[in-house]
Amino acid sequence: MAKGRILAIDDEKFFHELYRDLLTPEGYAVRCVSDGEEALELLKREDFDLVISDLEMPGLDGVETSRRIKMFNPDQEVIVVSGKADVATAVAAMKLGVADYVFKPINPEEFQLLINKTLFRKALHQEHHRLLDENIEYASILTTYRKCLAFLHVHELDRLGDLVLDTLMELLKAEGAVLWLAGFGGHFFRRRCRRGLARVPAAEETLQPAGEQRRLILKGEPALLEGDDRMWIPLVHGHEALGLIRLESPVGRGAFQKSDLGVAAAVSEFAGSALHNVLLQRAIEQRSLRTPSAEAYNMAFFRVHMEKELNKVRRYGRHLSLIRLRVGNYAELHHHFRNRELEAAMSRIIEAINTILRDADIMAMSAGDDFYILLPETDYWGSLITQKRIRKALSDRLTLCDMKKSHPIKVYMRSASFPLDGASFEDLSATAEKRLDGLRNSLFLKEDWQGASFWDVVGRLLGPPEAYDFSSQGVSVSPRLKRFQDGTKSRFVRMPAHHLDLIQSAFCREVIESSRVRGVIFRGCADFEEVHRSLPYFERLENSATSLFLVGGRERVQWSYQRTLPIYIDAEPFSRVPFLMYLNEDSAYAFFARRRGRELVGFHTSDFYFVENMIAKLQEQYQLQVQI
Repeated sequence: MAKGRILAIDDEKFFHELYRDLLTPEGYAVRCVSDGEEALELLKREDFDLVISDLEMPGLDGVETSRRIKMFNPDQEVIVVSGKADVATAVAAMKLGVADYVFKPINPEEFQLLINKTLFRKALHQEHHRLLDENIEYASILTTYRKCLAFLHVHELDRLGDLVLDTLMELLKAEGAVLWLAGFGGHFFRRRCRRGLARVPAAEETLQPAGEQRRLILKGEPALLEGDDRMWIPLVHGHEALGLIRLESPVGRGAFQKSDLGVAAAVSEFAGSALHNVLLQRAIEQRSLRTPSAEAYNMAFFRVHMEKELNKVRRYGRHLSLIRLRVGNYAELHHHFRNRELEAAMSRIIEAINTILRDADIMAMSAGDDFYILLPETDYWGSLITQKRIRKALSDRLTLCDMKKSHPIKVYMRSASFPLDGASFEDLSATAEKRLDGLRNSLFLKEDWQGASFWDVVGRLLGPPEAYDFSSQGVSVSPRLKRFQDGTKSRFVRMPAHHLDLIQSAFCREVIESSRVRGVIFRGCADFEEVHRSLPYFERLENSATSLFLVGGRERVQWSYQRTLPIYIDAEPFSRVPFLMYLNEDSAYAFFARRRGRELVGFHTSDFYFVENMIAKLQEQYQLQVQI
């Protein structure tokens, strides 16, 4: 067995051989490296009784290497070797706590004597302090374990996450900490909670570890990041990675130390077990709290879960959306079909919806025809996108057949979002219910245009030219078109052609003034450059959250804008029928017209559901980028 392990740092191979020749016959195990960086990485992984460091080296010199070694492990014995008799440098090294300073050329007998004395002194020091250190370590471990026992009494995920981070910050004197939880078999980690002064850029909301980072997670042991002022702490149970913690900025110290890794390992062991128990209990609850006839939760569980999510979004200033989904003709279907058949149809609908929901989204059944869907981390615009995906997922499952004919299943959805529409389940549910009831007056539903294409709907709206009467200053329409009008939100209109540019300019001004409100504008046009010249706000739109799509055009054009996109579509209706559609989180507008000399004659509306579905039809018909 070796008398001791020695790490020698020197950029010259000659001294590697010298140290081995002098020390190996004396019974020491000698390891040689060529620079300070390599030595520091090695010392993080392995223990050495003594470090011998050359002073003049490229990169980190001997003084800086010694400083960083002593910062990481204050008890590490270090001897510095130099080819220059520089008293100032020797004093600087000794101030760092190095054991001794040796000048080249090395005298073999004196050098061996120095190493023996250093290691003998270290052995005496270790023996003297061993019992004291054991008592201190025992007290520290006991304190750590007592704090960690509290983890096992917490059964709510966010409370457990906060407690683990607070405990680590207290024990290791850190300024901040972040917890990510594993998803999809540990292939990515999504941020769950943050404490203290930790900052999480948008790019780190979800982590996808690869390479060295993934190897560290799978190893399951705490590790220091570059600079040693941050620490990764994997939370592992068995061989499964459940979470990942990043501890940041040790208070009053430039870096974490070797002893901190041991404390972190003890905490992570408890935290991993506690997290496993909470996730297991959560999975059992979720399986047992589903309705017997379908893969939807009951309302008791849904209400409790939503209160937890609301507490979280209030605390962290995030978004949350609630969708109300209702089968509008449930009573009629119940008259034609037996309970078993109707329940099977509802189960197919729930199954289809669950295929497009995220892991964090949950669906509950309030009644046979009434459902709630909770969307954490989702604003109102995001809920509209989810509704579009749900409609697409249900497109081939919304029919029931008896012996005589097929009966459509009419599914309607509306949503409300925190904090825009309310701060409680009752407020959000009432807002979504009000919007759901308002669908009865939507032109899109009254005319049953779900199965029609975009241009079919436009053609039915505008009707034939003979349906218009221009005998007065305005315009009147035939009774067939008049039924599309609504005194409050839908009318036929006659106006100068350039007014369409004025309307679009007004919407662009609104977008610029409310730059954080997400939305889309679709403008059908024959000439992209003509529209570009008529609008002065293209550059300012780049800083908004709204995208402007110009569709149609005579030829392809390339612009450098990110928010204003010309989409060339070689289809005759785009040049014949000018249109404008605007949708954001708060409002909606659509205008479709025909040219009549220097005028436009057509139909405009603020019917939210109509505009939303017309935009969806346009995107689906021409396979445009999915925005809503």
